[in-house]
Amino acid sequence: MNEVDFIRLDRQGRLDAVRAHGEYLGSRAHGGHRVHLYRMDGFFCELWMRLGWQEVEWIEVARNQEILTEYVKLDLRGL
Repeated sequence: MNEVDFIRLDRQGRLDAVRAHGEYLGSRAHGGHRVHLYRMDGFFCELWMRLGWQEVEWIEVARNQEILTEYVKLDLRGL
């Protein structure tokens, strides 16, 4: 599935696509949400869940490089 087809899907369709084709890469906290990053075929997407709920609020394509770098954790102590 490419990015354009993914964007055309509703929330449940996007969730099904992530479950079938997504590779989990990491999570971050943002406001009252836990945001999970997945790699799809040629793009990244974020799955947003409100803290305290066991339900996906929305799923969007992640293109912003600054946001994507929030998932990278580097340990520079040994350098």
